Amino acid sequence: MEKGIAHIDYPVCMACGVCVAACPFNCLELSKTDIDKLRNAYPALAMEHKCTGCGICAKACPVDSISIHP
Repeated sequence: MEKGIAHIDYPVCMACGVCVAACPFNCLELSKTDIDKLRNAYPALAMEHKCTGCGICAKACPVDSISIHP
């Protein structure tokens, strides 16, 4: 079985940071900017090699903007 990793749907994401706080492996960080006019910090998968695809970040997301894909 192939391991999955988190993918963020940025048009849906509201840059709240809940996923970053929920990740038990510290794979996500609020660093992706210039997506919107307000220059909000959006989550980015900073440590892709540490992501286990557990889905905790996806379950924590209040707007379902994260999915796990191979």
